[in-house]
Amino acid sequence: MLPKNLLFLLLFTLFTSIVFSQTYSLAAFHDYQKHFIIFDGGKTHDVENLPVQSYQVGGNCLAYIDNAGKFKVYHRGEIILLSDILVDKYIATRYLVVYEMFGQLYVFDNGKRQMLTSNVLSYAVGDSIVAFFNRNTNSSHAYYGGRIYDLENALTGRPIQDFKAGDNIFAYFNDNTKYFKIFYRGRLEEITQTNDLIDFKTGLNIVAYVDKSTNTFHAYYKGDIIDLDDFEPKSYKVGDNMVAYISSLDEFLVFANGEIQNISDFEPNAYYVTDSLIAYDEQGYFKVYYNGQIYELENYVPEHFQIQQSTIVYIDLNGWLKSFSAGKQYIVTRDLIKIFQLTYNTILINTTVNTIKIYYDGKLYDTN
Repeated sequence: MLPKNLLFLLLFTLFTSIVFSQTYSLAAFHDYQKHFIIFDGGKTHDVENLPVQSYQVGGNCLAYIDNAGKFKVYHRGEIILLSDILVDKYIATRYLVVYEMFGQLYVFDNGKRQMLTSNVLSYAVGDSIVAFFNRNTNSSHAYYGGRIYDLENALTGRPIQDFKAGDNIFAYFNDNTKYFKIFYRGRLEEITQTNDLIDFKTGLNIVAYVDKSTNTFHAYYKGDIIDLDDFEPKSYKVGDNMVAYISSLDEFLVFANGEIQNISDFEPNAYYVTDSLIAYDEQGYFKVYYNGQIYELENYVPEHFQIQQSTIVYIDLNGWLKSFSAGKQYIVTRDLIKIFQLTYNTILINTTVNTIKIYYDGKLYDTN
């Protein structure tokens, strides 16, 4: 029999490997009969006999409006009807489905539907957060972790004039008090007070911002304020736990894992930040920064590429579909590609002979 402490360590290691290696396995398409098909973890489900009006693929669920205008969600193998009538707008994120109808704002979270407000004025949505302004009470709130938090109340006017939601964070400027505030993990913090609007961008666990009163550059990261630069950057972009930016000296820098790293001493031709990847064009070379490392993918820049989570997908000069995912490069298929769509780490492929294939978890599935 294993000692209790060793048994606990083995169970803990197994549990954490299951949780943190989670991949998202959803994709959707119409087949040759115009049926709506959902791919989930290697299996296909024929869910609608008529083509749907629209759909959005999220992380753990897929939302769509069927041919008759009904709003439905696919969640854990089941189709759930959310509304018999057409919704005005809907958004599927990694964890939530948020939708609006007749001024009412709803969230579908972990199999449960909840009304957030009966009279919404404006709102912002992240992977696990919804921030919204209630017109009835002239107040602003945030939905996070199954709870609604009160943020601001105003007898007259709208105190929040500029706001953005990141994956799990919400930042805004209060025009009445002149405070720049951040809501993170159930807590609202006052960051700085200024008469000048704050220029800011949000990501996962992070908000990067320029204080216009001092022209200094900072990051709010997991509850701490980090001073990034004494001067305003030429540009900056935010992802998961990181900020990439071009300094006033043209250096290409990244703040990640609590540290500032120099990617290059000169400004790239272009750079893109999505989730945990930074893709950039350095003198015609296509490069990626991931988890502290720099990878050279091609000696040219692909005309079209898509990035999400830890994956980038593109068609190379041979017409082959290639992928870089979590530090490794793959040739997905040598078939000639008509269209491809990346959803998190799952790739839907439509070949030039109109066959649908799906690349998921290292395997290519033929859906025909």
